[in-house]
Amino acid sequence: MFGRSFRVARLGGIDIEIHPSWLIILALVAYTLSESVFPDLYDDWSTAAYWMVGTAAAILLFATVLIHELAHAVVAIRRGLPVPKITLFIFGGVSSLGRQPRTAGEEFAIAAAGPATSLAIALITFALALLFGFNEKAEGVFSYLSIVNLLLAVFNILPGFPLDGGRVLRSIAWRRTKSFRRATRIAANVGELFGYGLMFGGVLMLLAGYALNGLWFMFIGWFLLGAARNEAQGTQLDAILGRLRARNVMREEFPTASPGESLQGVVDRLMLGEGERAVVVERDGAVLGILSVSDIKHVPRSDWPQTPVQGAMTPRERVVTVGADDGALDVLALIARHGLNQVPVIEDGRMVGIITRRELVERVQLAEELAPDLPPETPESA
Repeated sequence: MFGRSFRVARLGGIDIEIHPSWLIILALVAYTLSESVFPDLYDDWSTAAYWMVGTAAAILLFATVLIHELAHAVVAIRRGLPVPKITLFIFGGVSSLGRQPRTAGEEFAIAAAGPATSLAIALITFALALLFGFNEKAEGVFSYLSIVNLLLAVFNILPGFPLDGGRVLRSIAWRRTKSFRRATRIAANVGELFGYGLMFGGVLMLLAGYALNGLWFMFIGWFLLGAARNEAQGTQLDAILGRLRARNVMREEFPTASPGESLQGVVDRLMLGEGERAVVVERDGAVLGILSVSDIKHVPRSDWPQTPVQGAMTPRERVVTVGADDGALDVLALIARHGLNQVPVIEDGRMVGIITRRELVERVQLAEELAPDLPPETPESA
């Protein structure tokens, strides 16, 4: 929506990334604190003091959000889960786990670490506010951090999947049902209800005349609604494709054409005749490129009989490929990111198969009906 995240630091092997939307919310929080919150609480500061304290409080707030996410990461790493990155964005932060937790207990510990840390920060900053009661500016910053972190702890423990509370709920449902997929479905459904509830509350606020708060609640509800659905879909994909490699989902037999064959011949023989959307162009076993439906569309239909395949194909050096041992999830992400309909599979410098978007999606749909309840490499639920 706002662009891609960019890395700003690396802590303990974890990339710390900032999404451009984070810069927007940082500026908005700093402005609100400097122009509204602190002036309402303290009426004898200078304009420069309001902005200095407001900006410092905003930066420290997001530092506590980062600590919240680092708490998730530390617990995950101690339990053997890789955490490649943490991203700060408009709604706070998110820790990217290298895989799903293996047990309900693992998920509970990782999820609960965040709200527990925010609550601890709230207590510490409250104590600091009392300690620095002689200094209004320090007291104001620590009081603000205490209140906001308490609210963050309470908000995150609410059962709005994929918030921490939603993950705690999934861990409890997982332990009780012994089914990861069923627990994910339960948590996602509750998360969707939570999102709808926030949106409905936002509408009531709008009707009551609180336009800004109402719009904000509606926006958060809409975001959580989409996040719950996306998280559930992502979890399903991980459960289905997480243990598979490209070689497991590729088609080893693929249609081929010679570089001198006409486009019309390929269209009639393979595309219309056999329903293929892409054809490998080869000569004496050497792959020269790929001819896809989109390549053919760039050539006027009247020229198809006279145009050789080599004149319209995408040359091999420009073809996006994957290795035979690449993860199936990575392949799916690559196909989605580049808008591809197919991707060749390469092993030891030669093409050994092809993966098509259509067949991969069909395989996912079939596996959803037949896949086991537990996620990849998950032998137990407690």
